[in-house]
Amino acid sequence: MIIPTVRLDGGDNQEWLRTMDVKRYRKHLSKNKIIHISVKMYRRRGRGVAISLYDPLPSLLQKPAPVYKNIVAMAVKINEYLVQNPQRTYTSAGNRFGVTRARISQLMTIHEKLPDDFIEMMGQCDDQALIKRFSGKTLLKIARIEDGIKRKKKLQVMLSK
Repeated sequence: MIIPTVRLDGGDNQEWLRTMDVKRYRKHLSKNKIIHISVKMYRRRGRGVAISLYDPLPSLLQKPAPVYKNIVAMAVKINEYLVQNPQRTYTSAGNRFGVTRARISQLMTIHEKLPDDFIEMMGQCDDQALIKRFSGKTLLKIARIEDGIKRKKKLQVMLSK
């Protein structure tokens, strides 16, 4: 018996394999046979392994650039909210802006201790590199400096970087 086979690589050549007639040669049956098939496969590693046998995998989506919070602008908003009605507390401001009372206290420290010209400049700043440089922790460290002149020098050094 002759079995026609077709190549999987797209070639039009047909190859012929001879096999034994099962009825005539029952005693000489072959055992398990291993067949190797070549298939084009696309694979990508990530959290798991993605495999595609037909089409190439779509390109990975690029993560968007992070948008940093402008801490000084938030401190200005909270200060305006508290100044509008002196009866408001840090707790009510925290509920209004969705932050804790301790965070409100930190933001008010930043607003009170840092120079007014710096507060105005950073309150309207849209530069993500500058906003990243002046994070909440950094601004709190600067606000904790007792001497006002040293505080201004530290801000000028960080602005010049």
